Amino acid sequence: MRAPRVPVEEQYRLIMECRKSGLSDHQWCLNNDINPGTFYNWVKRLRKNGYGDIPEKNQLSTYEHSHQEVVKIEMNIVSVPAA
Repeated sequence: MRAPRVPVEEQYRLIMECRKSGLSDHQWCLNNDINPGTFYNWVKRLRKNGYGDIPEKNQLSTYEHSHQEVVKIEMNIVSVPAA
């Protein structure tokens, strides 16, 4: 079953909310249950129809993935004689 069509005014409002959120477009869409492909179709269609004030997409997310480094350490194991 298809989701109901979102009116153009609502599409514009959602796009602007996303772009002001500080989140990446993808993360914002996931948080708001919007298919990212649908979101980008809205942006493309609205820009084509004269909504030129839509900001460029947010590149970075405030939910950046942490980076784990692997560091090699040397261990010297000393055996203790049993008493």
